[in-house]
Amino acid sequence: MGDNCDFITKSKKELELFYAPFFHSGEELQYFLRDVFDYENGSLTKRQMVFQVQRFISLANDIDQIRPARDSLRVMFLKFGLDSLCSLSGYMNKTKQAFYDEFCTCFTEEGKNYILENFKLSSFQDEYKGYSFESGHEIDLGDFLNIIKVVRDKVAHDFNYWGMQFFAHDSDSIWLSEIETEENLLQSYKYQRKSKILTTYHFTTTLNYEKFIYYFTEACVGFIKKKTSNIA
Repeated sequence: MGDNCDFITKSKKELELFYAPFFHSGEELQYFLRDVFDYENGSLTKRQMVFQVQRFISLANDIDQIRPARDSLRVMFLKFGLDSLCSLSGYMNKTKQAFYDEFCTCFTEEGKNYILENFKLSSFQDEYKGYSFESGHEIDLGDFLNIIKVVRDKVAHDFNYWGMQFFAHDSDSIWLSEIETEENLLQSYKYQRKSKILTTYHFTTTLNYEKFIYYFTEACVGFIKKKTSNIA
């Protein structure tokens, strides 16, 4: 019993350190954690959410110490965190898009603008009605999360740990990246192709990882607050 109490105390301390930057005061943070650890309703879903977000984002943060410049590995762990939130919040596979649509609304306007201003699609080569063309397009947040999904699939299925540059490694350069896939990355684009076509997407990024992960975690906290208020 004593060991279990020590483990819970240690876990709460780790959660406090992890989540503190996303609350205006210590009192607000403690209110959030008391709600998470409240046994009254008999549900463990709330604490599972906060632990899974902490676990996978911490793994993403630590990747650079193990395998530097492996953005795709970082993105894979972030996608695992999103999958956990999707499952724990009651979304089934057939409504995963509904989860991503809702998660997009949990970003602050500042976070959304930072991501979309610093990660851009410069062009992509596609085929439409028999014609091959190169085009540019302004992506939205849903497209960005879809890119995360496709990169995760390439890591998990093709063992491609280095193929996608998401984050800038300095503050003075625009970093170039590309990804080749048959998946339609651009849900917001003007037409939706009916068959799979191998397409090369070219990106530029000036995303700073520390700033990005703050806004991403902030969105996770917003999602947890929204969903756990409905958990009985």
